Amino acid sequence: MFDEKSLKTLEYDVILGELATFAQSKGGKELALALRPVNDLAEATSMLDYTAEADHVLFDISVSPSFEVVDINEAIGRVVKGATLSIPELIEVGRCLRISRNIIEKITKVPNIPLLMSKVSYLYANKEVEDIISNSFLSETEVSDNASSELRSIRVRIRKINESIKVKLQSYINSNTYSKMLSDSIVTVRQDRYVIPVKNEYRGQINGLVHDQSASGSTIYIEPTVVVELNNDLRQAQFDEQKEIDRILRGLTDRVRTFVEQLKWTYLNIVDLDLIFAKAQLAHAQKANKPSLNDNGLISIREGRHPLIKAKKVVPVSLEVGKNSNRMLLITGPNTGGKTVTLKMVGLFVLMAASGLFVPAKTSSISMFDGVFSDIGDEQSIEQSLSTFSAHMVNTCDIFTKVTDKSLVLFDELGSGTDPSEGAALAVSIVNYLLKINCVSLVTSHFNDLKEFALITPGVVTASMEFDIKTLSPTFKLVMNTIGSSNALDIASKLGLNPEIIEDARNRLSKEKKQFDSVLIAAEATRKKAEQLLQDTIGDREQAAIERENAEKEKQIFKAKQEKLNESIRKETKKLIEKSVDEADEIIEQLKEILSKPQIKEKDLFDAWALKSKLKNMAAEYEKEPVNEVKTEIDNTPLKVGDNVYVKSLDKVGVLTKLTPKGDAEVTLGKIHTKVKAGDFYKVKGKK
Repeated sequence: MFDEKSLKTLEYDVILGELATFAQSKGGKELALALRPVNDLAEATSMLDYTAEADHVLFDISVSPSFEVVDINEAIGRVVKGATLSIPELIEVGRCLRISRNIIEKITKVPNIPLLMSKVSYLYANKEVEDIISNSFLSETEVSDNASSELRSIRVRIRKINESIKVKLQSYINSNTYSKMLSDSIVTVRQDRYVIPVKNEYRGQINGLVHDQSASGSTIYIEPTVVVELNNDLRQAQFDEQKEIDRILRGLTDRVRTFVEQLKWTYLNIVDLDLIFAKAQLAHAQKANKPSLNDNGLISIREGRHPLIKAKKVVPVSLEVGKNSNRMLLITGPNTGGKTVTLKMVGLFVLMAASGLFVPAKTSSISMFDGVFSDIGDEQSIEQSLSTFSAHMVNTCDIFTKVTDKSLVLFDELGSGTDPSEGAALAVSIVNYLLKINCVSLVTSHFNDLKEFALITPGVVTASMEFDIKTLSPTFKLVMNTIGSSNALDIASKLGLNPEIIEDARNRLSKEKKQFDSVLIAAEATRKKAEQLLQDTIGDREQAAIERENAEKEKQIFKAKQEKLNESIRKETKKLIEKSVDEADEIIEQLKEILSKPQIKEKDLFDAWALKSKLKNMAAEYEKEPVNEVKTEIDNTPLKVGDNVYVKSLDKVGVLTKLTPKGDAEVTLGKIHTKVKAGDFYKVKGKK
C-alpha cells in the first residue's frame, strides 16, 4: 500500500507529469498520470525489463514507432451494440489499424526483445480494410468518389444535372428581357433548389415557384418552371448519393465487426506500448539507469541525483542502508545542506523503481516495499488549527497505524517544532520504536541526543552532509559513517548576523554541547585527512600502475626491435656464408682441375698453392670472433669513423663506418653492416 499523501510529498506526481509529456496518445498520457508503484518483485522487474527493451529499440537500434492512436473504445462499443459507425469513427479505426501495422513492421525487425514481441503479438493488422477506409474518405465529412463505383456514377449524374440547371438559369441572367427583372446577376439556392433573385414588381413576369423572399420584401427567389424538373432530378440523385454513402458506412462497419475483439486488444496494447516507450524516453532525458531490485530491504545508491533538480546543479549522492541488520540511516549536518533533498531522492527512487522507471544514478539496488511513508516539510494545517508540531504528530500517528517491517519510513527533522529537550527525547523514542518494528527508515535531525543514540545503537548507520569549515558553507556531499554538526552559529555569522549576538550565543551553549561539537569537528577533520591520504595513496598506486604498464610496453617494443635486428643479422650472415661456401666450392673445383692434369707444370703448382692459401685465409677469417660481445668502458671522446662502438639494442661491439649529421650511424659487426639509430650506441675504449 502506497500512501497517496506521501506520494504527493515526495513529488511522485511531478515525475508522472514529466512521463506523460513523452506519451504520444491521449490514452498513453492517461496511463502515465495514473501509474502507481507495485510491491511485487517479479512484476516490478518485468516493468523495468520492458523499459530496458524500449530503451534498446529507441537509442541502440534507432527505431521510433508511432503510438498516436485515437481512443476508439466508444466506437468499439457502438459496433458491439449494432450501430453503424460514422465517418470520423471509421477514420479512427483505420488510423489504429495503420499504426498497429507500422508498429508490427518496425518492432519485429529488432532482435532480442522478447517482452515487447509478446506485446506486439496481441496487435491486429488488416491492410485491406485499412486501405479501403483510407481510399473511402477525404475528410471527416466527405466521402471519396473511390468509395464505390455506384457512388462515382451517381456523382457524375449530379454534376451533369447541376451543370444543366446552371446553364438554363444563366440564360435568364444573360437575357436582355429578363436581366432587368433580376435584383442580382447570380444563381443561388433556397430550400435545396436552384433559384434566381427577382425584383418583387416583376414576380408575375417569370413563370415558376417562389421559394423565399428577402427581409425587405423587395426580392423574391423564383425557381423557373424550366428547371423544376431538373431540380427534382437533382434532389433524387442527392437522395441516391446519401443512400449509397449509408450503404458504404454499413458495409465498412460490418467489416470492422468481424474483428472488433482484436481491435479492442490492439488499442489497449498500443496504449501500453506508448507508456513503455515514454518510460524509456524519460530515462534518456534524465540520464537514468536501470536499477537492480531486491526484496531484503537494501537501498544502495551510487552517485544518485534527485530527478527533479537540474543535473548541473545537483551534487551526486551515494548511500547505503538496509544491508544486513542496519535498518536505519540517520543523516545529520547543516541546514540547507541537502538532507531533505537526499531523503526525497531515496523515497522517489523507491517509487520510480517500483513503477518500472529508471533512476538517475550510476548504479543502484532498490528494495521492494509494501509502502513508503514520509513526514517531510512544513505540515502546519490552518484548517484544522494545528501547529507545525501537532501536524507532524498527526502524520506520525497515521504512519504508525500502517507501517510494517516491509515498509520504508522517511522522517525529516524528527521532533522539531517544540521544546528542544522534549523534542529530542521524543525523536529518540520514535526511532527506537522504528528499530523494534524492523522497517527500513531514513531520518534527518540536528538533535545531539539522536546523534549519541545512533553512535551506540546497533542497526543504525550514520551519514552527514559535508560542511566546509573554511568557506562556512555546505558542499551538499553526503559522507557515510559520520555525524555532522548543524553549524548554525557559523552559518548565521557568514550571513551577516551581528558578531556580538554570535558571541553571546556561543557563551550560552552548554559545556556538553561545546565538547560534543568539538569531538565532531575533530572527527570530521581526521576523516578528511584520512580520506585525502587514501586518495593520495590511490593516486600513487594508479600512477605506479601506469608507469609499470608503460615500462612493459617499452620493453616489448625494445624486444621486438632487437628480434627484428637479430633476424636481419641472421639473414645477412646466411647470405655471406652461402656466398663464401660457393666461393670455396669454386676454389676446390679449380684445385681438382689442376691436380687432375697428366703433367703438372710449375705454374700449375703455383696456382694450386695460391688457391690453398686463399682457402686458409677464408677459414682463418671465419674462425675469428665476428663480434665482440663484451661491454667495455665508455669512451667520452668525440666519435669518428673507425672507432669501436657498443650497440645497445644488439648487445654487440662493432666498428663505426659512417656517422650522419643527425647522429645515426652505420656499424660493421664482423661481416655484417647495419644501420643504428642515434642514442642506440656509444664509443668504447680499447681495440676491437
